[in-house]
Amino acid sequence: MSNKLQNVKAVKQMLAGEHRFQTRKSTYFGNSKNDTEKTEVLEKFENGDPKVWVETKPSGTRIKVTKHDGFTSRVPENSIMESVRDMLRVPDECPKCGTEMRNEEQALNFKFYFKRKKCFGCVLAEERKIKAKGEKAWKKYQTKIMKSNAEAWFRDTDKEVEIIKTQAKETLWQNADGDRGEVDMSVMLDKIEQDYKKLKTNIRKQFKQ
Repeated sequence: MSNKLQNVKAVKQMLAGEHRFQTRKSTYFGNSKNDTEKTEVLEKFENGDPKVWVETKPSGTRIKVTKHDGFTSRVPENSIMESVRDMLRVPDECPKCGTEMRNEEQALNFKFYFKRKKCFGCVLAEERKIKAKGEKAWKKYQTKIMKSNAEAWFRDTDKEVEIIKTQAKETLWQNADGDRGEVDMSVMLDKIEQDYKKLKTNIRKQFKQ
């Protein structure tokens, strides 16, 4: 139990960028500066300067860099934040009934659009009809929704696990005191992945009972 709790804590720290392996200064001991990283330009400004590019480190980690007005952002190339930004593109009207999505119920409309691709009013009307069919129909509906929510969480967490695995490939480090070394993360990453797979299996079994 203690090992599992430590693994969960490690995952949370990595997602927050606060794990001790992530906060140490990474250093590449190559032969020349050109070996440090490779750059792949994805988009340019009108004057020809790079606007969006990917930096590939010697370990294979790919970082997407975007130059904004006054600052530059850096995220893993397959960052879950990219998926979140895409998901936040809510339509002006509900795809099912045409209701304005940014009305007085905007918060609830957005919440249910992310989960059900329809506005709050549509979901409310749908649930009233199901409740009218009796307790058995309502319980079946609740189970279906919980299963759908679990699968959505799995999809997001799958991406986060992949990000952790990519970031953990940074095994060469040097701290502020000048100490340098290499960290083997393979055992811990394997344990995290196996525990996560077991968690998914157990949750899915509950919905089959």
